[in-house]
Amino acid sequence: MRYFIFILFTCYSSLCVAQTQRCSTDEYRENLKEKGLFRHHKTHVSSNNIHAGNYVIPVVVHVLYNNEEENISDDRIYSQIETLNTDYNAGNTELSNVPTEFASIVGNVGISFCLVQEDLDGNSFSGINRVYTDVLSFNMSDDSMKKSSEGGVDAWDSNNYLNFWVCNLSGNLLGFATMPGDVEPELDGVVIDFEYFGVNIDSASPYNLGRTATHEIGHYLGLEHTFYAGCSDWDGCDDTPSTSSPNYGCPAFPQESCSTIDMTMNYMDYVNDACMYMFTECQANIMINSLVNLRSDLIASTDCSVSINDLSSSHILIYPNPVADKMYIELNASFVSIFDIYGRHILSKDIQNSVVLDVSYLASGTYFLFDGTGFQRFIKQ
Repeated sequence: MRYFIFILFTCYSSLCVAQTQRCSTDEYRENLKEKGLFRHHKTHVSSNNIHAGNYVIPVVVHVLYNNEEENISDDRIYSQIETLNTDYNAGNTELSNVPTEFASIVGNVGISFCLVQEDLDGNSFSGINRVYTDVLSFNMSDDSMKKSSEGGVDAWDSNNYLNFWVCNLSGNLLGFATMPGDVEPELDGVVIDFEYFGVNIDSASPYNLGRTATHEIGHYLGLEHTFYAGCSDWDGCDDTPSTSSPNYGCPAFPQESCSTIDMTMNYMDYVNDACMYMFTECQANIMINSLVNLRSDLIASTDCSVSINDLSSSHILIYPNPVADKMYIELNASFVSIFDIYGRHILSKDIQNSVVLDVSYLASGTYFLFDGTGFQRFIKQ
């Protein structure tokens, strides 16, 4: 009887894995090759020549919906941006769970994401492009979600914007991305099924915490899966152990393959959202170099701050900037407010001419300090 239950459980587990495709970037790349659309013009980017800094990538989210369920809320979209900013600045609380074996190589990418605040004509814009479609579901193989002529929506200039397409993907796919230089600009970006975009605490899915986007943007910035070449260990990083095949679920630690301990909690594996929570230093270096060398227009040509008219306020002095926990403020005012990149009010505080402000509880990302006359931008790590 116990043997039968074991077999039944094994079959059920395998079926669950087979029913959901965690990431389809590799399959998408093969599909591009079959159709003769794969460019592969990118130059290999070394992980050693890191361009340290805090970079901001402007994001436009195209929501393609056929019904109200697919027309996800603004809050879901905001939660996705916040998750990305936390994950890409090593601000996620789960980092305390990183095993001792890997604690010294946790990478802080230092990239933030924000919704653009102007449309292509310079008008005020939310960064969310909602488009009704007659298409019931979109197929990865034909890229129709990226084409207005086929019921999708055309990309905004992908050299200057990170395009997200959020739609109903067919085939139980969670998402896929294009890697630097692999496609023509009109196909460049990240596609995610509407069920898995943002934090959705009402969902029973193990992929409801926004980590599908964290994973896919890793590809968008040049990362391979940790198991990309199995035990031959070619994902481009020496600090990610060789892994024979994807890990699923929430594996107990340690899991071993290729005579090493698998880094199952790496964002570029296939585990549940709650159980992936780190990049390595090498992965962080690759992504920063990919951004600086292969996608530099993303950080050079577009301002995606909140629509606040005056961001200059020379009499405000805040330091350090970026800030981790304590921010020192010097100004001739007695009251300040903090806003996030969407213009939402975070806090207000009475202060003296010089004050130490605790911002440790803020999620990683870009914020603005307002003293009644002007704004000062700061980065929370």
